[in-house]
Amino acid sequence: MNATIISIGTEILIGQIINTNASWMGAELNKIGINVKEVITVSDVDVDILSALKRAERDTEVILVTGGLGPTNDDITKKVIAEYLGVNMYYDENTYRQIEEMFKKRGFPISDKHKKQCFMPVGVQLLENKMGTAPGMKFTLNSNKVLFSMPGVPFEMMYVMEHGVIPFLISKSSFKMVHQTIMTVGTGESIIADKIQDIEGNLPSSLNIAYLPSLGRVRVRVSGKSENNRSIEAEVNNVVELIKERIGDIVYGMNEISLEESIQQLAIKKGLTVGTAESCTGGYVSHKLTTIPGSSQYYEGSIVSYSNKIKEQHLNVKKETLETKGAVSEESAKQMVSGLLSTLGVDIALSITGIAGPGGGSKEKPTGTVWVACGDKNRIVVKKQRFGKDRIRNIEYSSVFALNMLRKFLLER
Repeated sequence: MNATIISIGTEILIGQIINTNASWMGAELNKIGINVKEVITVSDVDVDILSALKRAERDTEVILVTGGLGPTNDDITKKVIAEYLGVNMYYDENTYRQIEEMFKKRGFPISDKHKKQCFMPVGVQLLENKMGTAPGMKFTLNSNKVLFSMPGVPFEMMYVMEHGVIPFLISKSSFKMVHQTIMTVGTGESIIADKIQDIEGNLPSSLNIAYLPSLGRVRVRVSGKSENNRSIEAEVNNVVELIKERIGDIVYGMNEISLEESIQQLAIKKGLTVGTAESCTGGYVSHKLTTIPGSSQYYEGSIVSYSNKIKEQHLNVKKETLETKGAVSEESAKQMVSGLLSTLGVDIALSITGIAGPGGGSKEKPTGTVWVACGDKNRIVVKKQRFGKDRIRNIEYSSVFALNMLRKFLLER
């Protein structure tokens, strides 16, 4: 089956919000063997919505609409769907009672505008939405195609999808989709593709490989699609193992695990504590590590040594080093590690010092020059990188590079 996703909302078109709904829905539909042929974003204007509905019904069997189900005047989706289907609206008393009960429990007053949400197109099958006031809607079209309409609020849309839409679509699909994603860091997609070229070239038609790059990382997704064939999982897993063996230690985990989570698992497994000393990244690495629940089991803390004074006072970087070699140097990065090991008493320390930009660079040390060091009381590894002139990208690239150094150091311990 093919599907069209229609996202309704002028706020998406003018860039006030990002259309995360469509990407999440696309991923979930793909898992159950439904191909998303097109994503259409339209404004809160009836003629635009009608045009999108006509196009979607012409081209696909499944239509999924999000947005425009709220109580305000710009929420016109139900009215337009009724017009498209050629039916009247009716007042659903049961929906009003549910809204009334929800508001009573929360101590909120209910307004006349909420009664607007209780008018539904005739012939609708309502889908439960325990996360909000607007139920989802399902319509069977004359062409034996199906139309779903859901709230635009992400967690409400997800609830309706998971409890109403996806179970229905699974019951109608004979295809089975299996995905396994290999998470890699530190190597570009073209290099990875070259290394596994023979594996990819010998895949059966039921399998395919996709490369999904991001800053410093590449997700290698192996997918299998089969009709009533349970062996597809084994086929996918066999290919995954071949790829992992071929590309080696650039693999840090499977199936969307974050680099920070993989570091946490390694550190806890080995019983090691970690601390960070950051200059040009301004605490971004610390932020990344502590977004993972349970990080306090291994992560002790950070010193954001943005100034030379803090590097001297709290990390014991020598004044002579700062004056002769500079804060952005191999020597300073190594001394930041040694000082942090002493100050925080951790097993492993990670340091970053560089020129984030866009200014501050020189001929000898251009913008984007970054030194990263990682070590313990026995040895310190230090590496230099040169990124670009964009400040935010430099901070992000530096953080990924540093976290990968930490991961490799943990592996070697």
